Amino acid sequence: MTIQADIPDIHTSLDTNVNYLNALLGVGQGPGHSWDIMAKPFGYGNLRMMAYVLNGYFLTMNMVLILQEFEKHVLLFQQNHQNQSDSLHELVDYLNKNVGFVQVQTITKMQDAIRFILSGPLITFIDGFEYAFMIDTRIYPMRSIEPTEVERVIRGPRDGFVETMLMNTALIRRRLRDPALRAELMQVGTRSKTDVTLMYLSDVADPQLVAKVRQSLQSIRADIVSMAEQAVIELISKVGWGFYPVARYTERPDVAATALVDGHVVIIVDTSPEVIIAPITLFQLLQTPEEYHIYPVLGTYARAVSLVANLISVFLPGLFLLANFHPNTIPSFFSFLKVDKQTPIPLWGELMIAEFALDVLRKAVLNTPTNIGAMVSIIAAFAFGELAPNVNFLQPEVLLYMAFVLVSQFALPSYELGSANEVSRFWIIIVTQIGHSLGFKAWGFLFGVVTWLLYLATRKSFGVPYLWPLIPFKWANGLKEILIRRPLDRVQGRPGILRPKMQKRA
Repeated sequence: MTIQADIPDIHTSLDTNVNYLNALLGVGQGPGHSWDIMAKPFGYGNLRMMAYVLNGYFLTMNMVLILQEFEKHVLLFQQNHQNQSDSLHELVDYLNKNVGFVQVQTITKMQDAIRFILSGPLITFIDGFEYAFMIDTRIYPMRSIEPTEVERVIRGPRDGFVETMLMNTALIRRRLRDPALRAELMQVGTRSKTDVTLMYLSDVADPQLVAKVRQSLQSIRADIVSMAEQAVIELISKVGWGFYPVARYTERPDVAATALVDGHVVIIVDTSPEVIIAPITLFQLLQTPEEYHIYPVLGTYARAVSLVANLISVFLPGLFLLANFHPNTIPSFFSFLKVDKQTPIPLWGELMIAEFALDVLRKAVLNTPTNIGAMVSIIAAFAFGELAPNVNFLQPEVLLYMAFVLVSQFALPSYELGSANEVSRFWIIIVTQIGHSLGFKAWGFLFGVVTWLLYLATRKSFGVPYLWPLIPFKWANGLKEILIRRPLDRVQGRPGILRPKMQKRA
């Protein structure tokens, strides 16, 4: 329970409201007070007011102009209503009509006033009225729009999402100027009150899917969602100990807009430069924006490359281990899978050590300051490439194949999918080794592959089977569109598993 558990109504006494808010928000000076919440008293004619605004969310010059306009029109309003009993609603209506660049909104509940104060708008309380009013003066701190870090393309748009939800919503609307596009605003987190926008096409998206996601967002019971998109997806999808992604994260507005047209919903979390696309399937995670910035034949080849890279990142270490358990059964054209010598460490142990060492290297490069990152890479390359094989710690073949696996993992368009495949690799290596130790020959590897497939087949993303359209199988408007990047003028339908209200494209 937070400090805001019992919030009173807005009182007609200005002093009562001010005393409550100052104590709650820590307005003042000295220990226990917040310097960035500004409380400014005003007196226009016979009206006493107190305005609250969050420092850093406005431009000083804009605020001066707004207050000058505000004072002028309040005084004019009083002059025109000297002999009348005026209400706040009339005042707000007058300001809306006469203040040229300010939208004024009535606030009827104290909890809403507190939420808006902590969100940035100017909130003003007037003595004698049981309402407050809001002037939206917010200008969020944000970085400039830059090219994406993960989903890069050789040709195509370079703009990517930023940490400001308002800007991200605008980037999507720029590409999708459809009156059916809906953007529902809500706040999640009892303390953080993080702004979240649910976007969908009202004439395309399945109403049950939209209602399910909306209800899940509104039912979040957490005090803070500071980890933004990851925290939201964990809270609404109940992932538990599952490690395969149940949603797609994208930095690209064109990807989000395309997903909306297909019937997905998009969740934009304030403070995150990535938006959530849901529901999603494994095969959709393998698609890249680059496919649609090259010709269809090349795009189809690019999809095949992603699919093969995904299979390599999961199965290659297990196949390498299995081949060396039964070297006499390997055809001559697969002889490159054999190792020439043995080390004190068993082969499965070398694979696990190499996997772990490459992960340590990846984290070291990620966490190292840029100006010395190259030095870390050179040292690691020398240690693993030259010294490890010479001292019989790791065999060259192990390093070669694990490096190839790592490259295949990073070739995947989804970082989350690549990380999940790493867990699958560990599982297949372990059960392959156990099967060999128990004398089951290749059955250990086959058991690992079958259990991996069963795990994926039983998973769902917001009710959508994870391996669709393979399981359940659907070729037309399903697997055919997954495997083949068709010319855009021949794309007629939407993924049927999303149950879109409008199956055929306009």
